[in-house]
Amino acid sequence: MKVYQFILFFGVIAFLSVGCADQTEKNEMLVRKVKVAKVQHSMTNEQKSFSGIVKEARSVNLSFRVAGPIQKLNVREGDFVKKGDLVGQIDIRDYAIQLSVAQAEYEKVTAETGRVVELYKRNGVTEADYQKAVAGEKMITAQLNHAKDQINDTKLFAPFSGYIQTLNFEEGEIVNIGMPIASLIDVNSYHVEVDIPASLYVARDKFADFVCKLNLPNSKEMPLKLLYTPAKANSSQLYRLVLQLNPKIDERVSPGMEVVVLINYDISTERRCCVPLNAVFDSAGKSYVWNFNQADSIVSKVEVVTGDIAGRGNVLILSGLKGDETIVVAGVSVLNEGEKVEVIKPVSETNIGGLL
Repeated sequence: MKVYQFILFFGVIAFLSVGCADQTEKNEMLVRKVKVAKVQHSMTNEQKSFSGIVKEARSVNLSFRVAGPIQKLNVREGDFVKKGDLVGQIDIRDYAIQLSVAQAEYEKVTAETGRVVELYKRNGVTEADYQKAVAGEKMITAQLNHAKDQINDTKLFAPFSGYIQTLNFEEGEIVNIGMPIASLIDVNSYHVEVDIPASLYVARDKFADFVCKLNLPNSKEMPLKLLYTPAKANSSQLYRLVLQLNPKIDERVSPGMEVVVLINYDISTERRCCVPLNAVFDSAGKSYVWNFNQADSIVSKVEVVTGDIAGRGNVLILSGLKGDETIVVAGVSVLNEGEKVEVIKPVSETNIGGLL
């Protein structure tokens, strides 16, 4: 009986030992997943503020290509129209008559030309008569196409989507060719115009970014994109910058509004390394980051000296990095020197939630 108990006891011990060994092996095989990023570079920026004006990206005067009385206007001031919408129409009576005349003449001439061509094949007419008939058909064809174009030109369509800003005529009024019927402004994109002094204009190659804010409560910064700068100053000896603004950022934005434009530009002579704040960790009173070796996926600890906050959650690195390293930016607190890790692949913008 004692022998049996002895054997059973050591069997249990052996089973537990095997289980612990398996668990230890599993722990050793565990590869931590981390997020990595390239070391960024920071510039020493200075910011200047100026007053700017919001303007529509484009504004056009809509006009008919033919003259006549306005039969129908489908818009009023302030109406929104889509590209291709019918704005107005000229009375087609006179142009319909011209088209009928041109059509009848075309049929007559083409029939005559057909007979001349047939006789020419049989040597029944001279070369001169043949060329005259062919030229006549080309001429009447052009006249017919012109009459058709004039019929089509009695309708005025919106060339792009936007708002009717002004309406200059009413139904029944007679207009001439090219007379502005209405003005249409494009609201899909706005321009912001701002004047800057020559001292800043000469440093335009150091411009970093542009933002603007409305002079209204709860206004947020809206990014701007530089479109162009003039090569010549205006009468006030200022240079006008034209920037692009997406009106969908703040629906309160409207042409004619005044905004505060903030221009950030680089005043440093050298670019310094910067890393996310959560990539830096402390150990024994010193600061470190984990350098990721892309060849073998091994991480190693690199001592760094940190500087000021660089904005957007970054901190300047005064020494310790060359600037071409790839560092761990998430999961730094659980890593060990020489540990092999697995990089978390970024989720595609078209694969929201990582479902694919």
